[in-house]
Amino acid sequence: MDRYHTAESWTGVPGAIAPADGNAVAQALRPEGVSSAISPALAGRKSGTSEGVSYRGNGAGQQDAGAADAPVDLGPNNERLDEVKPELVNALRELVRQYRQEGVVARRHEIRRIRQARLFWQGLQYAWWNPNDMNWHLPYENRSSDDRALEEMPRYQFVTNFYQGFGLSFVALLSSDVPSVRFYPQSSQSLQDIAAARAASDVAQLVEQNNHVEQLLTSVGYFLWTDGKLGAYVRYVADGQRFGFHEENVLEALEIPLGEDVYVCPECRKETGKSKFENENWGDGEGASEIGAQHPDRIGTGTAPLQATNCPGCGAALREENLRKAERVTVPRIAGSRRMPNGQEVISIAGGLELNTPVWANEMHEYPYLQWQAEVHRAKLKAAYPVAANKIESAPSQGSEDVYARVSRLSVEQGLPSIHPGDALMNLITFDRTWLRPWAFYAIEDEGVRNELLAMFPDGCYVAFAGDVYCESRSESMDDHWRVLHALPGDGQNRPSVGDSLVQVQERYNVLSNMQAETYEYGIPPIYADPQVLDFDALANQVAEPAAHFPARARPGQPLAAGFFQPAPAQVPPDMIRHQQDLIGPVAQFLTGMFPAIFGGNMEDVKTASGYAMARDQAMGRLGMVWRRTKQFYADVLLLAVDSFRKNRPEDVEIPLLGPDGVLDARSIRTADLKGNICVHPEADETFPRLKSQQRGVLQQLFGINDPVIQRALTEPANLGYIKNVLGLSEMVIPGEDSRNKQLREIQQLLASAPIVVSLPAAPHPSSAIPPVGATAAAGPSQSVRMGDASIEAGSEHQSPVTSQQSPTLVLPSVPVDQLLDDHSVEFEECKRWANSEAGQSAHMSNPAGFANVRAHAEAHLRAMSQAALAQMPTQPQPLAKGKS
Repeated sequence: MDRYHTAESWTGVPGAIAPADGNAVAQALRPEGVSSAISPALAGRKSGTSEGVSYRGNGAGQQDAGAADAPVDLGPNNERLDEVKPELVNALRELVRQYRQEGVVARRHEIRRIRQARLFWQGLQYAWWNPNDMNWHLPYENRSSDDRALEEMPRYQFVTNFYQGFGLSFVALLSSDVPSVRFYPQSSQSLQDIAAARAASDVAQLVEQNNHVEQLLTSVGYFLWTDGKLGAYVRYVADGQRFGFHEENVLEALEIPLGEDVYVCPECRKETGKSKFENENWGDGEGASEIGAQHPDRIGTGTAPLQATNCPGCGAALREENLRKAERVTVPRIAGSRRMPNGQEVISIAGGLELNTPVWANEMHEYPYLQWQAEVHRAKLKAAYPVAANKIESAPSQGSEDVYARVSRLSVEQGLPSIHPGDALMNLITFDRTWLRPWAFYAIEDEGVRNELLAMFPDGCYVAFAGDVYCESRSESMDDHWRVLHALPGDGQNRPSVGDSLVQVQERYNVLSNMQAETYEYGIPPIYADPQVLDFDALANQVAEPAAHFPARARPGQPLAAGFFQPAPAQVPPDMIRHQQDLIGPVAQFLTGMFPAIFGGNMEDVKTASGYAMARDQAMGRLGMVWRRTKQFYADVLLLAVDSFRKNRPEDVEIPLLGPDGVLDARSIRTADLKGNICVHPEADETFPRLKSQQRGVLQQLFGINDPVIQRALTEPANLGYIKNVLGLSEMVIPGEDSRNKQLREIQQLLASAPIVVSLPAAPHPSSAIPPVGATAAAGPSQSVRMGDASIEAGSEHQSPVTSQQSPTLVLPSVPVDQLLDDHSVEFEECKRWANSEAGQSAHMSNPAGFANVRAHAEAHLRAMSQAALAQMPTQPQPLAKGKS
């Protein structure tokens, strides 16, 4: 995985790219005083083009021609580019259309295949393809549906939708477990990379929680089954309707003097504070008149003073040039607050009907373009893009191929093979979002236009059109926001899906099923009766009702049954039934890889649980090809989400997490920790048990193994909570679990502060320097630990006040132990386990004061255990002296 790109794609403020979703207005998200306009001088220093146009940042441009010195504000996402530079917008529009035309025939075939698969999923499996209008049609879809037309409709169109059944099993299998990913530093020697890898794991957990990863995986499995191709779009979206609002302070600059402004007398050099004159109101009233009467020659000569101010010492006039201002500093001040929308990283999954990629490319780095098409309501687009709102009416699509793709998407969304016009469809505008690579601009013949586009979009171009109306564009790399996944290996982009091979099998099964139903109905034989036996005239006038009497007369010498005859009913050939069973059984299972062991079906040859487990592992080997591709795709998407978090989050984020002690804890993600370079890899172990049933089975196997090491691991207090959770015994009380959770909470409190060090007076005898319970003794200057120290020297861990000749000190934990109520043995072992864990070692390096505080707390538990053991020892009787009885 490549490391982070150095080019920033941020467009000014967090959430400024939200209009790409049509759910926010960029201008509403920009703080006051932030403008995308660029001065000519600054733009000229940054970059230039052949036509004297300079672009910088998010693409705002400035034309330095003649008197056009005012900056041109194109908007945070170049919303006004069509007004300022219409030739650039036309070039982008034609470039997108040109790339779309390269694979038009293959795209038609891809849309036809995907559309049929989605209709099969919905149960519409009797549609027929009309090559004249390139559309799917249902039988007699144009006829009326009244009762008189029912006789002309096909008698049977039964659908036994095992295409959907197999697909649901595939989706359930793929989404039953979230793929495990691990972030690694690019350099194991770089502390910055190590910190970034650790923080990335927390970010990935937050992204999974916000995007409901189980539903995302369900969508991935659905598109892999029906479409065979999907894409994941990762971006940061600020939307108050979806994520809520928060109050943000509005700051303004305020200059504060570091001292007092003083007047310096030009004659006696006496300094007088300006506030003295202001408080005494010099300049009007009686004070000014008295000074003017005493020194009439000093008023009105030279430069006029601000007020009638005179030096208190010599009476000289103090003017403006005699004022010496104090040094000033600029500090922020809260001027008010404003309501701002919350934002988060959003992952959207697009299927093959919505995602358009070049058909000839095999890898994503070969794409010159990538296009995401969707139908968005006109009102939403007009609210998102107010600059182009007047143009966004019933805007037509860009071409006939776009119309064909639009009809296919809308028909599937309606659940019908073809669309039915209505007012709602007229308000749905095809919203095209296209990403172009920088080298894709070289398809433009006009060198001037090409150079302008390259200067404006150095990282690649994102451009959005509502039908044919330009909406926005910005410099954005395709690789920073998109990942594409194919279900199966193959050539190009039009590859089959997992369920494609089952479409024709489903059609054959439907035909045989209808033949079987018709055989049962039409094969019911008639009954022939002798008119000499049954009176048909009387029968015609008879009302058919239960237990009715019908006149009949048997021939002489014959039973009544001899006057009636019914031929044998038609029988379905046995080989046709066997063929149906083969189609829905072994044939479908072999083509899709969905064997009974995966979805819990019956296997006649397997009767044991171990046999089912072995068969399931073998069946998973077939689907492992799709699973491995999905895991790598998921890991890449999470890396994009971490990158989006790093670029767009304005401040640190606090996320609520369920800690190991079972208490909801808050963990802070610092954006400063994500500055390093990281890579991501999925979990390599394919047989790692993740499902609860699998974990429970492994635990039961471990319980039956008589191995001391395994039994010790199972009785480890840190593993008992996990075992209880896997077994589903949440109400089971485990001895020592409450004490362990209590100690974990205390460790978090201890890490927030340093230990308390108390200096003791020198004792005459070493035995008198034994510290009480809860204290750690230390001596020597190299061992001193003070409250709030950032470092704890290691010398204090091994010396003792018994051997030290210097004054002893007591190291007390900030959280004392309870000698009577604490379970000292359990809590001491938990302190040892934590200190040797990854979290403990990380705290030892990054927070030595907090680690020393935990160590002092653990030593307090150890001393309490020692004193309790001494108290329980029996006292030995004193030996009697000689000569005494």
